[in-house]
Amino acid sequence: MTQRNYGLTTLLILLSSFVIIMTLVVLSGCLCAAFLVYLKNGAFIFGWQEDVLFSMKRGLITGMPVGTGIWILSKLKKKAIPKLIKV
Repeated sequence: MTQRNYGLTTLLILLSSFVIIMTLVVLSGCLCAAFLVYLKNGAFIFGWQEDVLFSMKRGLITGMPVGTGIWILSKLKKKAIPKLIKV
């Protein structure tokens, strides 16, 4: 089994990837909601500037704790594996 290094670069990769993923998920949700309103009322209410800014804020709010939490869990798992092998 190879030892993996969960350092600062791993944390930065996790943070950036989850912020981007969560931003895209929220943006696609806003776009889907605007499309459903369009189908029901006939008015496509989607402001690119407002919705992209909203999605970026929510992506930062949700992506940072998720990325940090996964990084912390991987570090805890790395410390727990040698204890399991010694038993």
